[in-house]
Amino acid sequence: MNSYDEDLARVEHELREAELERDRLGAHIEGLKAKRDAFKKLSATASEPESTIQDLTKADAIVKILRVSPQSMSLGDIADALTAAGKHANRNGVSVYIDGLLKAGRVVRVARNQYRDA
Repeated sequence: MNSYDEDLARVEHELREAELERDRLGAHIEGLKAKRDAFKKLSATASEPESTIQDLTKADAIVKILRVSPQSMSLGDIADALTAAGKHANRNGVSVYIDGLLKAGRVVRVARNQYRDA
């Protein structure tokens, strides 16, 4: 193999890695936009006394968070949104509630670790 072939192989490898990183960042950016939009909606509804997340059960709060989100959310996204809204939560705790909400038909799984309200 001559030096041009080696350089070409190296550049093609670097290009593939850069494209993968771009795709990962794009997905991360979309996730952050979805969180931002959900928090905006939660913030707007937080001023309504009847809809305060803190007054809801965790199950109802999860459903409400998913309802206001423009995109499906992961367990971690839901836990972050709950915590930001004043209900301490972690991914494992949300997983337990999601299982029950799935069985009750209140939420749906749209992809692996991606949920939305039913």
